[in-house]
Amino acid sequence: MRRRNINSRKSKKVILVAFEGKNKTENNYFSNYRLRDKDYIIKLVPGNETDPINLVNKTIIKVKELGLNLEENDRAYCIFDTDLDERKNMQIIKARKLAKKYHIIMITSNPCIELWFLLHFEYTTAWLSNNDVINKLKKYYPKYEKNINIFPEIKDKVFEAIKNAKKLESFQLDNNKIIGMVDANPSTEMYKIVEELIK
Repeated sequence: MRRRNINSRKSKKVILVAFEGKNKTENNYFSNYRLRDKDYIIKLVPGNETDPINLVNKTIIKVKELGLNLEENDRAYCIFDTDLDERKNMQIIKARKLAKKYHIIMITSNPCIELWFLLHFEYTTAWLSNNDVINKLKKYYPKYEKNINIFPEIKDKVFEAIKNAKKLESFQLDNNKIIGMVDANPSTEMYKIVEELIK
């Protein structure tokens, strides 16, 4: 059964994506890539895991269930926000270690995924709360609310966002911050999965 499934999709790689909680914002965003005629198929990990470790564990189960080969063509990503809770750092460290063991790529946004959206419009190194990010984003897109599909508004600016995200990551690293930790605020690794989706 597994061999037949693999053979039937061998021409298209699978990109498996997991989000924390019921994150409709992320789901709405990535649904736009699912509609495109690409050489990959996007599959989502179901569930409502709200911490990084359980999110990775759920992803491992789905990888095995689908018979994916993450050392070759297939990819698996766990996407979550660091928020502002320092206690989350230990969970993130453990989750990263587990993810690496299974070739799963962790994608963090600090403090939230809206930072990725904001970087389509502006570059900033200022410390930001979740509300700060959303308020800044609303300057460019006043209708923005959680769970809205902002993709049509930002799709033409994706290369600017990638450039800004990489520049911001370099800024944090130059200041001895560890990307993915709560104190590397602001930063986002969303460019890693988006580059995979648009290449």
